[in-house]
Amino acid sequence: MLLGGYVLGVPPSRGKLLYHITRIDNLPSILKSGLMPRYLLRESKIYFCDIADPEIISKRETYKTDLSKFVLFHFYAKNPFDCAVCHSFGAENMAIIAIGRNTSMVHNSKIIPTHPLDSTEPDIYPYDEGLRLIEWGILDMQEGRDYSDPEIRKACMAECLISRIVYPREFEYVYVKDDVAERKVRGMEGSDGIKIVVNPHMFPGT
Repeated sequence: MLLGGYVLGVPPSRGKLLYHITRIDNLPSILKSGLMPRYLLRESKIYFCDIADPEIISKRETYKTDLSKFVLFHFYAKNPFDCAVCHSFGAENMAIIAIGRNTSMVHNSKIIPTHPLDSTEPDIYPYDEGLRLIEWGILDMQEGRDYSDPEIRKACMAECLISRIVYPREFEYVYVKDDVAERKVRGMEGSDGIKIVVNPHMFPGT
């Protein structure tokens, strides 16, 4: 079943998209200036509703490769991070920005094949090499993907790191959970031409 580019039942290893979750309240600045690495947001003094754990962010910034210099994407929706932030902020208040995997921007990006906080320094690979190191057998589980299992959770937090602004023209879709959220996004300046899709299946709890 195809829902705006997201195909139910297709395993992440065969997916065509990458996903970045954010607060809907962040979309006005994203539609105006693009999806920025965290350090650029700070330098530009752009206000944003931060959904990340401050302690985790602090650790990510102490690595030899400062991860605040990248925009983070995951390889499927409803990953452990999505579940955590939807629980904290409400899925109805979130949007998922999707970009295509088969682009030069993505192929020139980096991959952390497992959760970066599990080591003192994460292993970062060129895209093609990192892609081969992701534990797709775990990500592709249709049943039994239990995030309370540390090994499963670790594998499912594989990241694609893009070291520049991702502009709205590069978005394939913006997913929201319900019609109320869709109307809110469609009323934002810069939303013309953006494919906004209501797809509750993308969000935890459905």
